[in-house]
Amino acid sequence: MGSGGSKKNLEPEDKWRERRPSVHELTNPPPQSIELVLCGICNRSFARDRIERHMDVCAKTKKNDRQEFDMKEKRLIGTEAANYKDVEYTSSSTKKDWKKTHDEIIKNIRAAKKDRPATAMPKEPELVIG
Repeated sequence: MGSGGSKKNLEPEDKWRERRPSVHELTNPPPQSIELVLCGICNRSFARDRIERHMDVCAKTKKNDRQEFDMKEKRLIGTEAANYKDVEYTSSSTKKDWKKTHDEIIKNIRAAKKDRPATAMPKEPELVIG
């Protein structure tokens, strides 16, 4: 009734013997050596018996001098923003003075706390015994 009971009796070794190799396994068998060699082009590691094939493919792909696709530029075509794409942005504030500004603010806050009038001082909590 479709339970597949006949295969349950097989030992695990028998299951593997019945398995057909995939097309990928036939055209690209597993590496024979465990020793890894560095590719001189892309600095990736490959088995010693595979490095020659990889370097052929890697050299072909490295040789391809395609320009990098710039999606930002493509989006700007035909819009008003295209007029401003090469304009340099200059910020009026400088980031290197932030520490100096921070220290001045902290110093002013501490000075203001020392010199505040008596009416602005925090009140002492009153102990109420009831």
